Amino acid sequence: MKQYQTEQKRLLCEYLRRHSALPQSIHQIAEGLRAEAPALAPGKSTVYRLVNRLVEQGEVRRFVRGNSRHFVYQMLSCAAPAGHLHGRCLVCGRIVHIDAPTSHELGRLLGRAGFVLDEGQTTLLGLCAACGERARA
Repeated sequence: MKQYQTEQKRLLCEYLRRHSALPQSIHQIAEGLRAEAPALAPGKSTVYRLVNRLVEQGEVRRFVRGNSRHFVYQMLSCAAPAGHLHGRCLVCGRIVHIDAPTSHELGRLLGRAGFVLDEGQTTLLGLCAACGERARA
């Protein structure tokens, strides 16, 4: 069934793409939209519903914030080729795209151990380069 693009969904997707460097809560997303387009911004419940639909469609990833029970969301649509893994920094939340050849090699190595990696659902956890540098300092 074809989904039609509402103005609110279009605004939300554009906002998430522009701010895709760091994950945000529903509240942060709704506030950001209200700050950028006060007259057109959808309400918080609409943002929640639209974001959850984008999660179901695989366009947005939902993560647990730290060790809490709170979720944050991040647009994963990117210019990188399909079939690659993502790494998420445990300190700042930044998403790092792992190139397809490295992703496939990791999948091949895990396959030799009898494990099939789902690249579309897998996010590796660790430290981004900047947070790793700060941790070593």
